[in-house]
Amino acid sequence: MNDSTSQSTASASTPASAADRDGAASRTDLSAVRVALIGAGNMGGPVARTFLAAGVRPENLRITNSTAASSERAAQELGARAAASRSEALEDADVVVLGVKPYQLLDLASAIRDEVPAGAVVISLAAGITLAQIEGALPKGRSVERAMPNTPISVGEGAVGMMRGGSVTDEQHRLVHDLFARAGVAVDITEEQVHAFIGAAGSLSAFVFALIEAMTDEAVRLGLKRDLADSLVQQTVRGAATMLLESGMHAAVAKNGVSSPGGTTVQGLAALEREGVRSGVAAAMAAAAQTSREMTQG
Repeated sequence: MNDSTSQSTASASTPASAADRDGAASRTDLSAVRVALIGAGNMGGPVARTFLAAGVRPENLRITNSTAASSERAAQELGARAAASRSEALEDADVVVLGVKPYQLLDLASAIRDEVPAGAVVISLAAGITLAQIEGALPKGRSVERAMPNTPISVGEGAVGMMRGGSVTDEQHRLVHDLFARAGVAVDITEEQVHAFIGAAGSLSAFVFALIEAMTDEAVRLGLKRDLADSLVQQTVRGAATMLLESGMHAAVAKNGVSSPGGTTVQGLAALEREGVRSGVAAAMAAAAQTSREMTQG
């Protein structure tokens, strides 16, 4: 229900795609870049999709999981190539992505240290394991970056925070940026900032999913059919985020623009404040950031 006929109207133009925002193409020709992905799971899989969208050729994206059957399944699902072994995946690789769990990462780095090509850049997706720790598990001088992506990168609407190790060349760093060019937003951060990044982006998608679930369930309780509730809530959340991205408008200004005196929206906003939704969101983000700090301290 509209609260005001005088509220500002968002642009009617079609929202820009991730490709439009990133330009016509990545600066680096990725068609010849060879990528070894060790661990194509909940985060490695979306990273693989992002790299393929950026221009990595399927035959050059070699996947190895814990078993041959798992590698084959992941490769088939992602449209990549299953490697028969870690050694095959790592052979002549330009980029090595470590997509395993944090508790497995240093053991994996130590196990492959003699097989990582000297000129390759190693990308860790693990929270809590520092650049110094990874560099210490590999031969001296190996190039290491950390990347903290969230799962919406798989549809080109996510965020990635990148941390550059001391041995990474400018060319390698550009390559990593270009590999994530279709992720949505890829930004350089420090290792101290990664904790805030996890709260503000890395874990945040799960919090948004929880809010969307709650809003959808309430829409059903209010009388809408489930499929209609799903569509309305998801489109409204998408539209609200796109409106802010496209216009550059501050969220508070956009909120006030749909809040008429005594209207439906202000009553709903007041209920949100009474129920502590704002403080609950802040607590969730702070808890994620604090857990990241604790993981890093070991």
